[in-house]
Formats: sequence, C-alpha cells, structure tokens
Amino acid sequence: MPFSSPSGKDFIRSLNIKAETVLDVGAGSGTYRDLFPDMAKHWTALEIWPAYVTKYELTSKYNEVIVDDIRTFEFLKSYDVCILGDVLEHMTEQEARAVFAKAREHCKTVIISIPLGHYPQDEFEGNPHEKHVVDDWSHERVVAAFGHPAQHHIDKEIGVYVYRKPRIAVYAISKNEEQFVKRFCESAKDADHILIADTGSTDKTAELARECGATVYGIFIRPWRFDMARDAALALIPHDIDICISLDLDEVLEPGWREEIERVWVLGHTTRLRYYFDWGHGIRFKYEKIHARQGYRWHHPVHEYPVHDKRITEVWADTNALLVTHHPDPTKSRGQYLDLLRMAVVEDPRCARNAFYFARELTFYHLWDEAIDRLKHYLDMPEANWYTERSYAMRLLSQAYEHKANDWEAIAWARRAVAEAPNTRETWIRLAELCYKHHKWQECYHACQQALEIKDKALVYTMDPTVWTEKPHDYASIAAWKLGLKSEAIEQCKKALEFAPEDERIKANLAMMEA
Repeated sequence: MPFSSPSGKDFIRSLNIKAETVLDVGAGSGTYRDLFPDMAKHWTALEIWPAYVTKYELTSKYNEVIVDDIRTFEFLKSYDVCILGDVLEHMTEQEARAVFAKAREHCKTVIISIPLGHYPQDEFEGNPHEKHVVDDWSHERVVAAFGHPAQHHIDKEIGVYVYRKPRIAVYAISKNEEQFVKRFCESAKDADHILIADTGSTDKTAELARECGATVYGIFIRPWRFDMARDAALALIPHDIDICISLDLDEVLEPGWREEIERVWVLGHTTRLRYYFDWGHGIRFKYEKIHARQGYRWHHPVHEYPVHDKRITEVWADTNALLVTHHPDPTKSRGQYLDLLRMAVVEDPRCARNAFYFARELTFYHLWDEAIDRLKHYLDMPEANWYTERSYAMRLLSQAYEHKANDWEAIAWARRAVAEAPNTRETWIRLAELCYKHHKWQECYHACQQALEIKDKALVYTMDPTVWTEKPHDYASIAAWKLGLKSEAIEQCKKALEFAPEDERIKANLAMMEA
C-alpha cells in the first residue's frame, strides 16, 4: 500500500533524529515525510511507481524525487538516514539482504519498518510492486538476515529496527592533571562525547579540557572512593550513548581504536569488551573497562571494576588489538590506596582480586608481618584459583621472608611458586636470585636454564619485564662459572651483554672469564 500502518511510528518519533539528509525508500504517499518533517533538512524520495509521484504530489513534499528501483539504484552520494519503510517485504529475502547491505554502506542510519507474522498483500491500484513477496517475516528472521539492530521495537504487527554506527563516549575522573589533558583529548577525538568529571583540580585541568572539546563537570566525593567517583561520571554521560570507555587522564587511546571497537562490537547485543592494555614498563595485559552505557556500575573503593546489573545478560566481545596505553605518572601519590584496600577487603571479603591487591600493597610499605598474614589468607581463599596470581603471591611471600632474614622460608616459598606456575619465567628467576645469594650454584643454574626454556611472554599483569632482559643470562653465567662450566658461562655472559651492552660489571665478568 502507498500508505503505512500507524504502528511503530511513535517509536520512530522517540528516536528524536535530527539529520541533514534522509532517503525515503518506497515513499508511497509520503507518510514518513508527513509524520516526521523535522527529521531532516533535505528529504529525497525514492519511488518505484511513477503514478504515486503525481497522485500524492511527492515533488511538493520532498526536496528531491527519484523514480527508481532500490534493488538496482546506484547511490551517487551518502545520506544520514535511509528509511526502508514497508519495503523489504516486497522482494525476496536475498534481494532484501542486498538492499540492506547497500543502504548500510551509504547511510549512517538505516531504519527498517516491516510487518511481522503472516501478512499477505496483493498488488494495489495496478501497482504490481505492492505485492508481498515474503509475507512471513519474524523478529528472529529479521535479526538473522540483517544482524542485531542498535534499537528495535515491536508494535502490534510492525517491527521497527534501527541500524547505525555506535555512539561512543570516553569518560574519566581527574584532579590536577593539566599536563595530560591535551594528549588525552587528542587520542579520544574520534569519540562522539568526551566527559571529564573533575574532583577538585586547582590547576588548569578543567579549563584546558573544555578548550579541547571535552564536557567537564565538577563532582564532590567525600570520603573519597574511586567507585563512587566513576559512578558519578558515568551518570553524567548522555543517555543516548551506546558504548562507554573508561580511562584515566594519563592513558591514551591508540590510533584506529574506534574502527576496531566498531568491528567487534555488535550493537544491541554486546555489552562488554575485552582488549589489550599497555600498563607501561613493558607490561601488557587484557583489560575490561569498555562497557555498554546501560546496566553497569563500579565496584570497590579502589582498583575499581565495572560490574553488570544482574537484570541484564552480559555479552562479551574480544579483540587482540592494543586499544589503550598508560603513560604512568611517577609523581602521582598512592598514599590513599592502602586505606581504601583495607576497606575493600572488609566490604567484599570473598573477592580474591582485592585480597591479593591489599596484600601486595602491604609489601610496598614494607609491612612484612601483615603482608605475610594477608598473602597466606589470600592463598587459602577458595576463590583464589588463578595459578599465575597465586604464584605471584608466593613470590611476594618469598620476598617478605627474605626481608625478615628468614632465608629458609624465603627459598621454600620461591620453590612453591615454581611448583604453582612452572611455565612462567618469573617464578624460576625468583628462585635463581635466592640461590645466587646463598651460593646454591647448581639449583641457580638449573632455575636459569628452566627460565630460558620459556620463550612466550605471558600478557598478564603479573608479568615481570626484567626476566626478559639480561637477568636470566647473567645469573646463568655466574652459576655456570662457579660450577666450572667455562664455555657455557662465557656464552651466557655474551648473551647478557646483548641486552645490557653498557653494563660494566657484566663486561668485567666476560673479560675475566675469557682471560
């Protein structure tokens, strides 16, 4: 029919689309132009049946009228919006797929309005194109044919499906970080919205951010905790955003980030993205702070983490691309972390992640006795089941006992770390360090050899970049020399120098060995 059912039209109106150009395919009597005159400044009608152009005076309604078949129509320009209203049911599914693909290629947003269920229709007023070729479209069939829409609504017999690129917001909290603002905003310039929630800067952070195009709000969180600050920032993001990227101001998005997110994120389906994050100092691991606008909040007062509302189904996407790089600020204080972590383990006592972070933080402050207790507590938790992190805890226990001059326990925990994760260099090199210190040359040499057999660097946060430098070769060289393995000692010493050619001690060792 040249007319369209009123069903679904309120949903289209609720989209509040404000565009420059619209292509109305199968314009018929001009229903969409009549109902939504403010949707665009320039309307183009594409109508296959010339009689409708005259009968419904389309040239008086539209800025441009083209008489053509969308199946063979060649796009000579792009449009902001393409309306496929009561169109796709008039062709085969294969033709409908091709038309949709063509529209997606040339239009930023495609709106499909289509009858669902058994809905036969014959030609009308001599127009054979009014016949429904496929008269049994269903919601499941629409999704299978055209993919998950960004939004959809079923109103009685009509399904409306909106396909478009995602709207992405980058958001952050800040305080006195003026030195990072321009770099941060430049890296995020391809976002649809950049939001910074400033927590009380006394420098030019907010001023510079606004100059760079960011929306800046002042927020007040007392007593301070990171999750509440991030939740406040998240709440300020416009409701029509699809994807949220949480960053700190000393982090940047890598070139091509938007294209990669659009490639792997299925709009209307995906809710969370796992991607690579470069923490700095040679440490790279998977991160999970890109999430859907709706259905998420932040959890934990520090080392905060987005968690989903249990009323939604979390759907993950994954990419091996590096999307975010951290440029750590060595002047930034960690002074509040310890107290916040102490609070975190009280609030969520079954969270192994924060139990470990708390224990590790205690080692940073050289609170060895408490660190030992908390590390052992972590290892006793049923939830602490990631062997890589468990072996890291054992390495820290070894370190703590070493600082307490309990050498037997220090070596014992280093050996337990090896048993927990024998496929990681870090555990073997920790053992090698202690064996070197206590002149256990055979075990030191063996530990170094085992470490050097491991060629793949694990991309996890527990990775120690120093074990991929001269360190294992250096220890192996010294241990081999002490064991009388002169040629092996020289070979390992030369390999150590390849990593550290200016190291005077290693150069002196090689000269002594070759003398």
